[in-house]
Amino acid sequence: MRLYFFTAVLVALMSGCSVSTSPITEYRIGSNQKIVIDNSDSKCSEKSLKVAEAFSPNSLMSMDMNYVIDENKQFRYSQSQWSSSPNSAITAEIVKLMRDIKLFKTVQISKSRTKNDMVLEVSIDKFIQYFTQENKKSFVNVSITLTLIDSKTSVAIATKTFDVKLDSKSLDAEGGVEALNMALNKIFTQSAKWIGGVCR
Repeated sequence: MRLYFFTAVLVALMSGCSVSTSPITEYRIGSNQKIVIDNSDSKCSEKSLKVAEAFSPNSLMSMDMNYVIDENKQFRYSQSQWSSSPNSAITAEIVKLMRDIKLFKTVQISKSRTKNDMVLEVSIDKFIQYFTQENKKSFVNVSITLTLIDSKTSVAIATKTFDVKLDSKSLDAEGGVEALNMALNKIFTQSAKWIGGVCR
């Protein structure tokens, strides 16, 4: 009886070790394009800027990659996820953008202890892939609101919402990621021009 028991346990352990699971693919959020604007007459050139950590729904604070079917049913990809949360990744990309366009004397991250002249608040309202109910079409929607604030008075200097929708080239996670990053590129280009105008 004991021999039968140990044999059964050994078989169960060996069969458990042979079970393989599909690897999870991680995707990055980011802009590869270099955005250049005219900063020669910037009134912000002697100002310091802090980029605040983005506000966003809780779903964008995890590495889960979600999608929506027919506008109101949200699901999660089981074999795909973000390499870092959209909230953190987009905040980091906006810091990089603000440094690249060189409108400000310095640009600091939200955790910096330095005092700054201005704060850029970021609200990620939408960052998700959609499918029609028949799964015949997929598109993404990215919506981000930026608010430039005077640190001394806490008064908003300017605010603007950027909203971009793009079709996905393929009906899967990879197609969604490609479209989301393209939409993000468009928003970064628009926001750079906008904040350049605010600084004139």
